Amino acid sequence: MERKSRKIQYDYLRVIAVIAIIMVHSIPAETANNRQWLFLAAILPVLLSFVGIYFMLSGLFLLDHGTENILAFYKNRLCTIVIPFGFYTGVYYIYYKVYLGEDKLSVFTHVKNWFLDWLTGSVPMAPHLWFMYVILAFYLCAPFLARMLRCMNDHELKIFLVMIFMIQSIQVYLPPLHLLTEEAFQYMIFKGWLIYFVLGYSLKRLFHNSRYLPFAAVGLAGFAVTMFQKCFTPLFTPGIHDMAPTMIGMAACIFMFFEQYADVSIPGITNAFGLVSRHSYSVYLIHYLVLGQLSTAIVEKTWIRHFYIPKILCLTALTFLISLAVSWLFDETILKLLKRIPDFIWKQGKGR
Repeated sequence: MERKSRKIQYDYLRVIAVIAIIMVHSIPAETANNRQWLFLAAILPVLLSFVGIYFMLSGLFLLDHGTENILAFYKNRLCTIVIPFGFYTGVYYIYYKVYLGEDKLSVFTHVKNWFLDWLTGSVPMAPHLWFMYVILAFYLCAPFLARMLRCMNDHELKIFLVMIFMIQSIQVYLPPLHLLTEEAFQYMIFKGWLIYFVLGYSLKRLFHNSRYLPFAAVGLAGFAVTMFQKCFTPLFTPGIHDMAPTMIGMAACIFMFFEQYADVSIPGITNAFGLVSRHSYSVYLIHYLVLGQLSTAIVEKTWIRHFYIPKILCLTALTFLISLAVSWLFDETILKLLKRIPDFIWKQGKGR
């Protein structure tokens, strides 16, 4: 019963999502021939759809429940999101600015520089952390957005989804056609990555028991249009990844597949996915450092480096396993202690 209440399909989806993101970063930017180019063109849209799925999973849980007590919600996010985020940015800073850095600075100066890098999103050699600033913005809004969505009936929620989807489509496709819309929509609130955050909650609420075939058709159509753009209209590929309507369709297709068919417990495998899922956030944060400074160096010393797809798979697997080990070590030691600090302060404040 406990495993069932955990909704294990989300553990599967979360683990596959973090592996997909690691694979994205393991793929070389350059291709040597047409076969490599075709593989890259086909696999990237599928892998990148999991970026949106990350937001969908967050929205699914936060907008459905857990935001009733606003102060408690923010306290919980501080412990589970902000503190690990700050810690891992510190790991990047220490490695690149202290260990590899040539400037001899005081401890106070390093701490100040790390804090400023963290606030401004300029942590050295950690471009993947842009994701965190988006998700933190959503967390700030989540208690109020959740109240708004829960007050809508299903019909109103469908109208809302259509509206933000249309706004996103306009912003993706009209500017490349020189039909500039930025002035008209720059103050629009419901746009960008927010559509994924809302979509996870909305799909589960509205279509949990619906037929899967329409979602499969939408996902395949999104993939087909993306490949058509890449192969036949390479000069017109606006928003082909990230927030393009085609990408939204693929993300919805994958999400609903797991929602409807993946709530299946498999002895051993389910427990393993649950374990990895609990550390997947830290794996995401640390994997870029592991990939760039350790996995790549190891693989480049082997015969696998000469083979395009085996090298990508090997880099992905090695980075994932090392990142998981490092994440488990940090999560169960330093971060466990750091997360107790807000609880201690909270209790001290209540005792006065």
